[in-house]
Amino acid sequence: MRPRAPRCVCQAVTIFAALTQAVSADPEGVAAGEALGATITGRMASDGVAGAVVVLIEDGAPVWTGAFGMADPATGRPMTTDALFRVESISKPVTAWGAMRLAETGRLDLDAPIGGYLTRWTPPGDAAAITPRALLSHSAGLGLGDFAARFPPGAERPDLPGHVAEDVALIAPPGAGFSYSDTGYSLLELVIEDATGEDFAALLSREVLEPLGMAQASFDWTGKPIPVGHDLHEQPVAPYVYPGRASGGLHATAADIARFAVAGMAGADQQVLSPDDVARLHRSEVAVGGLFGFAAEGYGLGHFTERLSDGRRAVWHGGQGYGWMSHLHLVPDTGDGIVILSNSQRAWPLFAAILREWSERLGVAPVGMARVLWAERAAQGAIALGLAVAALGLWRAYRGNRRRALLLRMLSGGVALPLVLWPLWALWQDYLFLFSILPGLWPWLGAASALAGTGLAAMALGPGRG
Repeated sequence: MRPRAPRCVCQAVTIFAALTQAVSADPEGVAAGEALGATITGRMASDGVAGAVVVLIEDGAPVWTGAFGMADPATGRPMTTDALFRVESISKPVTAWGAMRLAETGRLDLDAPIGGYLTRWTPPGDAAAITPRALLSHSAGLGLGDFAARFPPGAERPDLPGHVAEDVALIAPPGAGFSYSDTGYSLLELVIEDATGEDFAALLSREVLEPLGMAQASFDWTGKPIPVGHDLHEQPVAPYVYPGRASGGLHATAADIARFAVAGMAGADQQVLSPDDVARLHRSEVAVGGLFGFAAEGYGLGHFTERLSDGRRAVWHGGQGYGWMSHLHLVPDTGDGIVILSNSQRAWPLFAAILREWSERLGVAPVGMARVLWAERAAQGAIALGLAVAALGLWRAYRGNRRRALLLRMLSGGVALPLVLWPLWALWQDYLFLFSILPGLWPWLGAASALAGTGLAAMALGPGRG
């Protein structure tokens, strides 16, 4: 078993980090951060989250930053506010700023077919007619892609054209609707490089990251020390990079992402994009459905969109990688925002709890991503039901079944098998969506299901009586 730092050490580090940051923060922000801190520490302990950094933004400026937990629990290294994170899919809105910057300066037409830009790879069939706008809005009809294509930073990996050639697959006609696609952003990266003749990371650094003051941010692996990532089983994750960078390759501090968030606020003092073009990034291009529809109403250019309960519009993006998670939420018209970065893949319920409290501070109903907590309540109910079914089944088996209840016994036996087998199947999976939204509860849910199946099997196979 991997050694853990004592919990008292983690809590002391958490309190110290919050207090030292509060010295130079806005007093009201400090009060909000301290109130939020109790939720953060409680959820981190219950969900097995290694560490996190949170930034609150009000009136278009950061007012509080807190570091929580550990950068490396195995060595006792505490999390710090200036830690460099993999921010995963928060890379997408930053990439969208880069694409819009190129469009604003006449170097990329967002509505021109990508076939006219590509020089290192020829897209097959209808893919040549896809536009950069469709790639930015996930409406190009492309599949999610191989999100498990990870490589050690110094190892040989596929070049971008080769990776795109292997990964591009149309699953729907372009423009048919929303289909979240990492592949689409890798293809956009290739389009940007071929259109400009420049390396993507160098271009985005010069055109977006540096002008916005994102001093530590880079789409290239820099070799700078980062906290240790942790997977869904709380095991450490070695550093890695993807073949593409536009989709999830950005490394940044929480302060970097906060600067990016502030740049997207109405009236922000930034020289990268015009206010109209920032608004275009935030405007919904396509309705969002499926699982994403529980948390968002639409998707703009690199941003999920939703309407808050008081009518204000909000934009956001999250990121989930192997061992890392991130979230950015902002209300552009009022300058409110929040940044959450974690070196744990078990952090979704933590993020949802933070966002629920942040919503209360804004005076609105919980934002869409807070609905992750619905799954917890449903799981708790399912666990209680499973235990009740197990008890009932065993009691009925002990008492004996009436022979004439043959149909009930057959139904019980038919339901029992999947209830017992699915938790065993789940144990062998590297990743299931269930693991992410219920990191602490899914083993209990699986156990309750197996017990319910056992009770039903006992009821079906138990001796009959007259």
